[in-house]
Amino acid sequence: MKTWDELTVTEQVLVRRAVNGATPRGSAQHVTAVLRWAGSPEVPRRRTTSPEEQSARGPELAVATLGLVADRWLTLRRAFGTAFVQEDSPEVTGMELELLVSDPGTWVWSCDDRSGAPELSLRATHEGRRRWEARAYAPDAPPTIHQLDLTEDEDRVRVCAMEASGWLTGPFGILADLPSELEGEELRAYVAAELAPVVRFVREGAIEVLHVAEPTAEGTVVPLEDLLDAFGDRELRCDDRDEWGIGFTCVLTQSPANGLR
Repeated sequence: MKTWDELTVTEQVLVRRAVNGATPRGSAQHVTAVLRWAGSPEVPRRRTTSPEEQSARGPELAVATLGLVADRWLTLRRAFGTAFVQEDSPEVTGMELELLVSDPGTWVWSCDDRSGAPELSLRATHEGRRRWEARAYAPDAPPTIHQLDLTEDEDRVRVCAMEASGWLTGPFGILADLPSELEGEELRAYVAAELAPVVRFVREGAIEVLHVAEPTAEGTVVPLEDLLDAFGDRELRCDDRDEWGIGFTCVLTQSPANGLR
């Protein structure tokens, strides 16, 4: 049985998705985005993942899922006629499980999919959730975000992290658009100042900053050391776009201390 630290990036992504009860669809894009932020040399520095890259991750996701099921980290469940998969929905096992995880359509999110295929859900087992929580947040976890003395700017970030519709950047973000006249070191100094309240929370493990590349994509965690460069990138911020749901947002860190969002 693998410990959390022995899991691959792909396995860790699947476990975190299972803790949230997420659909396996989109996992191929999600893993690639996580590897991109982690600086993996195998992932091109493009903003989005090509269909070919997504499909190519299918075998990797299939092997990872079967191993995590065998290790009692998670299960794959399904429900007919509804997108809401409950904890007691039928568990997929045996040959059916092997067939489903080997199907690229299980892992790739298609916005125009009208096939009516049954919804699937990754679900952490009780044991899997216990292992994840024990590793991610030990007994000496830092104070929750609600226990900290906050400035006015920090409180705005706290509210943003708590709101499901909260955004840091973009047309509905709490941060102003980047001034068009700033470049180079002047731009970096501006971004460093605006990020100060965000950085405090990230450093203390209270929130995670997520980047969402497309309206239908899932957010992926931006490491602390990448925040300054990322928020100074006008293309990543999407300040001048009209769509809601792209750019940078933040959420309370998924932990026993801060609660699951």
